[in-house]
Amino acid sequence: MITDIKTAFFIAYKSILKGNRSTMFLLIFILSLSFLNLMFIAGIMKGLTSGMTKSIIDTSLGHITISPQVEPTKRDYIDNQDQLVADIKTIPGIVGVTRHYKTSGQISFDKEKNGKFETVSASIVGIDPNDERKVLTTYQNITSGKFLDGTETDEIVISSSIAGGGEISSPEDNLGGAKVGDRVMITFAGGYVRHYKIKGIFEVSMGGASQSVFVSSKEAESILGVYNNASEIVVRVDESRDTIENYYQRIKAMAPNLKIQPYSDLLSTIGTMLSAFDLIATIVGIISIIVAAVTIFVLIYVNAVNKRRQIGILKAIGIKESIIEISYIFQSVFYAICSVGMGSILVFGVLSPLLKAHPIALPFGDAALVFTNSKIITSVASMLISGLVAGYLPARIVAKQSILDAIWG
Repeated sequence: MITDIKTAFFIAYKSILKGNRSTMFLLIFILSLSFLNLMFIAGIMKGLTSGMTKSIIDTSLGHITISPQVEPTKRDYIDNQDQLVADIKTIPGIVGVTRHYKTSGQISFDKEKNGKFETVSASIVGIDPNDERKVLTTYQNITSGKFLDGTETDEIVISSSIAGGGEISSPEDNLGGAKVGDRVMITFAGGYVRHYKIKGIFEVSMGGASQSVFVSSKEAESILGVYNNASEIVVRVDESRDTIENYYQRIKAMAPNLKIQPYSDLLSTIGTMLSAFDLIATIVGIISIIVAAVTIFVLIYVNAVNKRRQIGILKAIGIKESIIEISYIFQSVFYAICSVGMGSILVFGVLSPLLKAHPIALPFGDAALVFTNSKIITSVASMLISGLVAGYLPARIVAKQSILDAIWG
């Protein structure tokens, strides 16, 4: 058996060595494009989903969200939040903890000062800016003005989609172009009315923050008539130190009556979109594998047909059919390996660094190529298996011919 494999390898080696070099390089290039397509689609789809998830985590959810208890009795707020926050901060790997007060309201703006107001519904969020900076990145997305510093009682920060005029704002649901320094009126859910000056405008791609207005915690407590409470507590963790599940379990042990959710439980709204991306990547991947397999099949078949006389002579001198078949399998696997190598250079040496330095800016987050080890292994294995199968079938067809038929062509 070992002798047969050595003989098959020798025949394959000589066939490749004496073959048409330009044809061989063209084939490898075409196959490398199939592999590149397979990897690129999978990588960009993973990049899109990762970009969306990261955007929502960074600007809205954090890694873990803590809400008021639902059972045995429903509460509106988390009581004595300062003690819980202090306890959570003692967990190794906790990057930051911030509390939010949340209510709803109508924000109105009279741009022309003629008594005609543009009114928009918004989520009013009370924050401690110092804690907020450790958990969410909204402060980094200020496009005009400044973020809150925590002492304000008559200033707010609003999203560009509410202000109007931003790239991702909805033209029929905004204030018509409110700017930093403009004064607006907010009517809170309980009918309470206050006037504020816009201190800053931020822009985020997606998530709850895109329809939010930020006020200081001090101002929120004044409006809601509460103290040392929270509508929610948002936690950012260091994922390199432990898993989200372990952080979740430790926090759950500290506050068993509260509703504690990792970000994955709160992303159901984009779950359908993520599933669609995965399906698209799978379909395109299958097509790429089929194209690669057909390309190898055609080349090996044409090559084998053109060498029927040599195959007949090999059989005449005692070379077994199985050795001839294995030699063509070696050739097809060689082409597949070379195409994987060239495709990997294009993907990891050119496209991935390029998109990492210049990610694709999309309304729901920046997209770059993201690969998992399992996806890389699956893609490489798929190419090699398709090469093996596509090489065996034509070799089997030609090698089965009788010696005389093969020699006479």
